[in-house]
Amino acid sequence: MVNQVTSPFAREARSKELVVVFADIDEAFLKHTWTNRPAHADEILTAERIALILCSSMTRAQLELAQQELGICEPFICESGAAILIPDRYFPFDVLRDRDLPGYHVIEFGRPYPEIVARLHRTAERLNTPVVGFSDETVDQVAQERGLSLSHARLAKLREYDEPFRLLRPSEAARTRLWRALRASGLACFSSGSMEHVGAPVNRAAAVTLLSNLYRRTFDSVVTASFGANVDGRALPVHFPFLTMAPTQSNGHGSSHSAGIQHGMDRALWIETIVEIADAAREGHLNARTGH
Repeated sequence: MVNQVTSPFAREARSKELVVVFADIDEAFLKHTWTNRPAHADEILTAERIALILCSSMTRAQLELAQQELGICEPFICESGAAILIPDRYFPFDVLRDRDLPGYHVIEFGRPYPEIVARLHRTAERLNTPVVGFSDETVDQVAQERGLSLSHARLAKLREYDEPFRLLRPSEAARTRLWRALRASGLACFSSGSMEHVGAPVNRAAAVTLLSNLYRRTFDSVVTASFGANVDGRALPVHFPFLTMAPTQSNGHGSSHSAGIQHGMDRALWIETIVEIADAAREGHLNARTGH
């Protein structure tokens, strides 16, 4: 459960520029043993005027753990854009949301998990294409399949919006038929590693846009950046996209950039990376305004 605290940003002057960094992370973020904890990461990010937003295909529970390991308490986007979780009283106004959970306001784009699972199995049975999803597997099986610890596998099974699955008799023809049928029924599919994912036709772009607008209601000047590859293949609607390995392509919302740095499994180094990205985004925004 997240602590019910007022956002530190809400107490600052509206005129100060804020950089919102949407960081795309996956389960490798939880698999590695971090070498240390960043000293007061939340204080560092607040002092640097940075809001760090974790985005992932992972579950709410997994992202809560990631935030605890980083030492932050921020909004985050789970299950590939299916929902935004905003800490209670984070923004200095009442946020329109779909429901409340202990400590959170929840804005939902996805459909309920039981509906997704039922439609997947119904479609697979009709096509005689047997599948197995997380809902069919034990914690031990998920842990072995994903290379997770048992505690992390338990969190990975707490799906709320989309179902990771695999074909029991995999072939490109069977996969194509199943994806086509699922899409015809109003669902969407994408691949992530060895697994397929099925859920409502959502993407992270809508969640990023909505959350960015909430920050713009709070601050007079907001610069947005993204860090990491997007597994759903869609460019995020931010001013400055950064990748870890290669330059990005312009997404129509600003110039293309490359951070020139890679993910580190050291917590303090990872936070330093986010600060570097925010500095680069601020510099790019200043150059754009001054014509340099």
